[in-house]
Amino acid sequence: MSSFISELLKPGGGIALIPFIRMTIATLLLMVVIMFIADIARIHMVILAFLAGGLLASISWFEKAWNDVQRSRSEGGASATSSTVSSAGGKEEKTD
Repeated sequence: MSSFISELLKPGGGIALIPFIRMTIATLLLMVVIMFIADIARIHMVILAFLAGGLLASISWFEKAWNDVQRSRSEGGASATSSTVSSAGGKEEKTD
């Protein structure tokens, strides 16, 4: 248990929680739809469903962007912190 917690506290370690977060928000969305059908605070359920759907979409977008960055790093692409600058002579110089 402590190794899992220490893994989560490392930089970038919270990415392991994304499936759990997605499942929790999907359960919230299901409950909101059930409450909407049961005619409980309809306008509030519509707003909450909109917010939960937006949160699911933003988590999916974040996970896609994270996977793209990880894939580009594993393919040996340029790191995100360095770039190249073309000089007047046509040579490229690496800057950090």
